[in-house]
Amino acid sequence: MDGKRRLQGKLDEMAQLAAQEEVCDVECFSDVIAFDVQKDVKYFAQLWEGSPPMAPPNPGYTESIQELKNFILSKASQSAGITLSQFKSKIHDLWTALLNESFVFSFKNTLEVAVYRKLEVQYGNWTWALRSKMLTIENQLHTNIENGLDKVELSYLYQQMSKTYEEIKNKMTTHFDDKEDKEMLAQWKGRFENKIKEFHDEQVSKVKRKLDEVIQQKNACKKVDDKKTEFENKLLQKSKELAHQLKDKAKDEEELTKQFNSVWKVCVGEITASIKPIKDINLEDDQSTILRDLGFEKCLIAESKDSGNYKNISESKPVATKGYSSTYLQEVANKAKEKVTEFESQWKYALKKEFTVDLLLYVFDKAGSLLSESHEKFKIKNNPLTYLDTKKMHYYNIFRSFCKGNSSAVVLGELICEKLKSSTIEAVCNKTAIDLAGEMRCRCPAFSENRLNLEKHVLKSLAEKVKEEEKEKEKECFNGFITYVQLPRQQVETFIKEEVKKYIDTENKDEAQNILKKNDEEIKKRVSQALFTATDEVKTQRGDVEMWVEKFSSSLKDVLTLDTICCQNFKDINKFDFLKDEIEKGLENMEEVSSHSLDKMNEFRLQPDQILIDQLCNCCWETCPFCAAVCTNTVKDHLPDKHSVPFHRPSGIKGWHTRNTDELDIDFCTTLVASERRFRPRHDSDESCPCKEYQKAGEKYASWQITPDESKLTYWKWFVCQFQTQIEQHYKLKFHGSGEIPSEWRKYSKQDAIKSLDEMIKSP
Repeated sequence: MDGKRRLQGKLDEMAQLAAQEEVCDVECFSDVIAFDVQKDVKYFAQLWEGSPPMAPPNPGYTESIQELKNFILSKASQSAGITLSQFKSKIHDLWTALLNESFVFSFKNTLEVAVYRKLEVQYGNWTWALRSKMLTIENQLHTNIENGLDKVELSYLYQQMSKTYEEIKNKMTTHFDDKEDKEMLAQWKGRFENKIKEFHDEQVSKVKRKLDEVIQQKNACKKVDDKKTEFENKLLQKSKELAHQLKDKAKDEEELTKQFNSVWKVCVGEITASIKPIKDINLEDDQSTILRDLGFEKCLIAESKDSGNYKNISESKPVATKGYSSTYLQEVANKAKEKVTEFESQWKYALKKEFTVDLLLYVFDKAGSLLSESHEKFKIKNNPLTYLDTKKMHYYNIFRSFCKGNSSAVVLGELICEKLKSSTIEAVCNKTAIDLAGEMRCRCPAFSENRLNLEKHVLKSLAEKVKEEEKEKEKECFNGFITYVQLPRQQVETFIKEEVKKYIDTENKDEAQNILKKNDEEIKKRVSQALFTATDEVKTQRGDVEMWVEKFSSSLKDVLTLDTICCQNFKDINKFDFLKDEIEKGLENMEEVSSHSLDKMNEFRLQPDQILIDQLCNCCWETCPFCAAVCTNTVKDHLPDKHSVPFHRPSGIKGWHTRNTDELDIDFCTTLVASERRFRPRHDSDESCPCKEYQKAGEKYASWQITPDESKLTYWKWFVCQFQTQIEQHYKLKFHGSGEIPSEWRKYSKQDAIKSLDEMIKSP
């Protein structure tokens, strides 16, 4: 009786949960299916009377079967309109379920799947809170480094994160102690606690590495930066001296320009005389040296180069910020050679030396062009002449201001305003990128839940681009689908970028602009406060201009990157209220950052789309070995749970076909693993494996749980029919013979396909 009571309670609970998802009025299981727990539950005796193998069959078992048979026939006879063939089909379904008994008991029930998906949503919220806080800390420290900070301790980062991390741990405890689901959640508690700790530690370590690189880069450019400061001092001094001589010619623009150019030329000559120009790189020599070091003969290298039978491939290295090193090419060569060795080992092939040389030249060619391009950027960025040319007009305006007889306070105010201008734009854009990413994480349906929800929106967007009346665009639409099948992460990243652009440029443009404006105003408040603090302290302590500049700069060191402000030529300033007023006037006249396009963010370090990609794509990307469907687990490394998806696809979408024919496979994976068919795990092998025992076919199959429930998502039926021609052309195979598309599939519309995606979300 207690067992029946618990069964009734569980069935009612699952029915209520399903009713919430389907938005219908159901209170208990019997509202859906006529069910009497007292009469409709049948218990079977043990098959054996005693312990096998010597035990005889139990007569009670046969009696139980006979009783069940009579009960089923009695129920069927009371049903209105059921035919014998329909009855046979239902009995067949029941028998199939019994044969798959191990699956029935291992498969998570509806309630458990719903609880896990809620946990995935919370996991996303917890990781976002940690990532968002870490981004803010990184942004602040990045600014501090630009302002002179030369070391970031790991312990400091942990300390800065401690409050947020403790809050997340408390929220986790609350979630896992929830009375309603506590018993079910217990199986995942330890694993998710470890995952959050790993994520937290990974974020801290990652930011430490990034900031160390910034410090390294800053140190590498220190000599150039020191020269810039020296140049500014000399130029200001000479401008001031010359302006004193030319104060009577302040209105003669031609004369002022002529005199300034003369001073400029002398100063630039002095400052750059001792700086050695950055050398051009000789990639060809480096490539030949590396190939010879790897053991390839000189004549073989020359022969491959002369033939030109190699193409390009891309490579990414921080050359634009740190300069070129031949070790980058060495890394490329080693990695390519490792891949060759790995391929030979895996496929039992021996590749000729000529092939490896061609491959390395293939890689070098593209890598070389990118390295050359990046090195040019490095030269431009770190060439004092280039930097000085960009500042020439600014310094001319300062010189002209001196000529007009403006006081040192006015000129210093202009100098500071110019430095604040570019720094403010950068600070506002970086802060806005973080804020916008957080805003979209909460407000955009595609970004606010778990990985399965994101998958749904990606598939929906691909379908919505298909317009029946625009047949000429079908190829473009198909390319999106085939990228999704073959390179799912790339397509998901494209989707995120498109959604972010749409959110910022059209759907929520005003709100995004308001965030930019709010951050602009906050920065300006910080500047005003810094002006007040510096002025007040200098007056109280009777300090000089150097003290004022130091106080002002230190107040802003965590929000704005300010180049060194030289005070040598402004020592006569003693009216600091006047200096403060001049800077405030300059700030009022400065163009508001919020008047800039939001595209301005693209020029700086942080972009909202990349922040969201880092968050949302930090999940599992393993694909089904049959149909290439992507595992929808939100957690990146979710062992011991196997990879799974709620709905698979026809394996022909990935190019699977019957061997020695051109017949694409039309079966869904869930049908295949329930069938008597066999498959070859490797295309180059004659060994086959029963589809039912797919997990014995190797690690990539064993790590997947494909449920033999014969479920078929309408979306993929529509896709196969909509793009039949394109799929056939892509794989040079056909949907015919054993792969003939069922006629019933062709009745589904795009709307039916999109609607079925909701079923994917609700399905366990």
